[in-house]
Amino acid sequence: MIPFEFIVTGSPVSLQTNNRAKLQEWKAKVGQIAAEAMPIGMSATSEPVQVIITHYCITQISDLDNIIKPIVDAMKILVYVDDRQVTDLTVKRRKLTEFVDFTAISPLIAEALTAAQEFIYVKIDLPTEPMELNQ
Repeated sequence: MIPFEFIVTGSPVSLQTNNRAKLQEWKAKVGQIAAEAMPIGMSATSEPVQVIITHYCITQISDLDNIIKPIVDAMKILVYVDDRQVTDLTVKRRKLTEFVDFTAISPLIAEALTAAQEFIYVKIDLPTEPMELNQ
C-alpha cells in the first residue's frame, strides 16, 4: 500500500500564521487530498514511515520549517496513527521556473508543473534502512 504520493495546489500555510482559521482550512485540505490519494483499502499504519515534502513555489514566502508541521499533522490518524511514526523526513523547496528535465521527476509532479501554480508534493514511503552514525 505504501508508497503513495499526492499534490496539494496553493500556497502552504505557515504554523506561525496569526490566522488560525486559515491554518485549519489548510490542514483540512491536505488531509482530504491525502485521504483521496491513499490506496483503496489502506488504513492508518502503525509502522514507521518516511515523509517527503517538496514545496514548488513562485516566490519564497514563509520559512520552510514552518510549513512542515501543518502538513505532517494533517495526515495524523488518516495515513499514520501518530506523527511520531515519521522516522525520516525530507523537505525541499524548488522554484517552478527551475525545471528543464521533466523525465527525471514523478509524472504527478510533471503534470502539476504544467499548471504553473504553486503546489506541495507529498510522498509517503517506507523509511530508509538504518545507517551507522559514523558513515
